[in-house]
Amino acid sequence: MTLMNPSAALQLDYRWVPAHRLNKTHIPTKLWPWLITDASLTDKLKKTGGLSVEVLEDAWGTPTARERQRLKLSPRHAARIRTVLLKVDGMTVIYARSIIPARSIRGHWRQIKHLKNKPLGGYLFQHRTLSRSKIEVTQLPKAMFPSQEKAVWARRSVFQLFGPGILVNEAFFDDINLLRSPFGAL
Repeated sequence: MTLMNPSAALQLDYRWVPAHRLNKTHIPTKLWPWLITDASLTDKLKKTGGLSVEVLEDAWGTPTARERQRLKLSPRHAARIRTVLLKVDGMTVIYARSIIPARSIRGHWRQIKHLKNKPLGGYLFQHRTLSRSKIEVTQLPKAMFPSQEKAVWARRSVFQLFGPGILVNEAFFDDINLLRSPFGAL
């Protein structure tokens, strides 16, 4: 079973839209709060069950053209790419891909390369001076995640503390709708 089709991610056209401009009637009701919350997804997931992180990649690599554009990076800028699956009680609910430019790995953020199977979000939200861009949302093409039955909703934002910041992309698999909502009554 292929988790993600990287060539589809590069070839297919999709547009990121600011969350406040979305027509929420097109998004599953239980998914909406996950997409727009400014709170730590790590904390929200921990409230629903046992959170674990499976690291798929954590190495220096080349961001996609969209990722470089969002962080205003030139093709020559080095970046660490961290790709993980977030699981609750063994069930995969989020695919996350973070782009960490070398120029952003300063100060407290030097520890990011030592996270291993700890969630990045839990680490980022520890810093009070952290700022975050507006959340952008898109529906990724079905071809990107062949293991999923339908197109996947995703969000992205940039966490800013040093350098160009850290771009965090999160794709929500359908199984997230099986979790008890940590957002209260919907």
